[in-house]
Amino acid sequence: MQYHGGDVYRNKDVRLDFSINTNPLGVPPKVLEAARGAVELLGRYPDPQQEELKKKIADVLVCEPDEVLVGNGASELFLDIVFTFMPKKIGVVTPSFGGYKYAAEACGADLIEYPLKEKSGYEIDDGISEMLDSGIDLLFLATPNNPTGRTIPLPLLERILKHCQRKNIIVVMDESFMDLCDKVDDYEDFFFKSTFDNVVRVSAFTKSFAMAGVRLGFLRAPRKLASQIAKHQSEWNVSIFAERCGLAALDEGDYLARSRVFLRGERGFVQSGLMGMGFMVFPGEADFLMIKTDFPLYDELLKKDILIRDLKDFDGLNGNYYRIAIKSRPDNMQLLAAVQEAVNAR
Repeated sequence: MQYHGGDVYRNKDVRLDFSINTNPLGVPPKVLEAARGAVELLGRYPDPQQEELKKKIADVLVCEPDEVLVGNGASELFLDIVFTFMPKKIGVVTPSFGGYKYAAEACGADLIEYPLKEKSGYEIDDGISEMLDSGIDLLFLATPNNPTGRTIPLPLLERILKHCQRKNIIVVMDESFMDLCDKVDDYEDFFFKSTFDNVVRVSAFTKSFAMAGVRLGFLRAPRKLASQIAKHQSEWNVSIFAERCGLAALDEGDYLARSRVFLRGERGFVQSGLMGMGFMVFPGEADFLMIKTDFPLYDELLKKDILIRDLKDFDGLNGNYYRIAIKSRPDNMQLLAAVQEAVNAR
């Protein structure tokens, strides 16, 4: 069984959910309006080609519509990709999102792991080249990584992608949190100037626009790869509800820029507060922070009806790690107060 944040279905008394790492600014107004309007369209089939949505995504990404595919969240797209290329060996770094392991198991591939090191802050380094030379056919690579929140430095990323290109390795870049990172423009410039024919970039409206319940993701890839993957997608895999919400989200102008400014301040506020209480906090760049402590923080906060993400199911971590989302200032203050109260009581 896979575990995820946001499990309020088995934690029904939760009043503050810091386990779900979506945009703390909440669902944009235009998306809420579109969601209400979509109710009137429930009797209509969605467009199986998603032409309008693909064109709008392509306009935003400055690419061609036939280089874009959409799906029922990033997780569905990961499955579409592995069932297209049917790799025998899939490479991942650990710790990282468990959906990559799920995709490998689903298509029967062997999973080859490159363990990241605590002493280097769980950042990817050039040591990954050993895994790239181990015969893998496909590599899942997240930037920023979940649960560490760290992006891959662009010089290192370029070396990795060139290495994979020489080895004919398909690289699936999970960029689900990139829109919430200050470095997003640097990464877009990098890929705009690059000519990698082996890279599939996956993202999701889930995180960027706080639309977890809608389930909408997209990928961009060279035309040849996108065409291959499209043949393995289900028909009508995006509901008319998700399509309308996605179109509205792309009209939200400066919402993402405002989100990055907001997160920069609140991330620093939460990080300083936790470090002041003696916790080891890994410096994240997205809308969450990873911490290490031998204090049973998950259990103590759940007693106060506050849910955080226990990372005990993440490969490469030893059970003393937690992920905490960044929320509004009032919510963040409540969290820090609850943590301080729990620490004082031990």
